[in-house]
Amino acid sequence: MPKALGYGQKFHYLDHDTEYVNVAPPEQNVWYEVFTDEDVRLLLCVIRQTNTEAAAKNVQIRWTIDGNVYWCLIALAHNTLNYVYRDHNPSAGGAAGLTFAATWRNACFYTDKRGINFKVEVRITSALGTNQTLTCWCVKETLETT
Repeated sequence: MPKALGYGQKFHYLDHDTEYVNVAPPEQNVWYEVFTDEDVRLLLCVIRQTNTEAAAKNVQIRWTIDGNVYWCLIALAHNTLNYVYRDHNPSAGGAAGLTFAATWRNACFYTDKRGINFKVEVRITSALGTNQTLTCWCVKETLETT
């Protein structure tokens, strides 16, 4: 049940520290949860992978918002930050709906990203490199009563 119900109540967005997952080494094709929360407004979502060979790796990120699944596959260069955001395209049944850029973008670059139930997950689908790492950071707010 969402927290933001009721008449005559005031609500505000409560700031939270950065949620993140930093896996070293990750397992290939295993989803790692960054966070699951209620009444979320996602502000920023950033991913990075590193390995000794300095090789690009395929990384997937998945947002599940109120049962709708959005994801993208990124050929992510070594030690490069990519900013993930919701584009204006349909989710295609969970096979699309997110995009990314190497330049700074907030998670709601095209559309404000809020949800009663919100989950962010990330995985690496390429063969792992030596000393492989996978990191994802998310900055969020949650709707609370005052």
